[in-house]
Amino acid sequence: MKFVVLDRESVEQGILLRSSYIVISIRDPEKRKVQVPKQSGLRDVLHLAFHDAEPASNMALPENITLMTAGQASQVWEFVRKWEGEIGTVVVNCEQGASRSPAVAAALCRVYGGDEMCFFREYRPNLHVYRLMLESQQGDEGE
Repeated sequence: MKFVVLDRESVEQGILLRSSYIVISIRDPEKRKVQVPKQSGLRDVLHLAFHDAEPASNMALPENITLMTAGQASQVWEFVRKWEGEIGTVVVNCEQGASRSPAVAAALCRVYGGDEMCFFREYRPNLHVYRLMLESQQGDEGE
């Protein structure tokens, strides 16, 4: 399985892939859902909303900031597992395609046997999202 990271604009312009694919689309809570064009190969879209923020032990986050939850991380794993044998690519997008989506892609890549370090070399993955994804996957394995 391949993992592709894109930004909002790139997804809305259309995704050109040779294999069937799913999209995990992450947006800021106050923004509209990404409009994913219905193209051949597209199997399904999971929409999530949380900010690109990380908790810090020495600083409280503003009340209006929404972090990714363990429930949302579990949703991602369930979504990917649902399509696992039927798709060749998982496209993950966020607003800029720089932090949240590479974190999700890196965690998925790690579990599915790929080189997640490419996402750390090319992007700045949100470490809260990355850790939550890995912790959630470990918790989901026993179910």
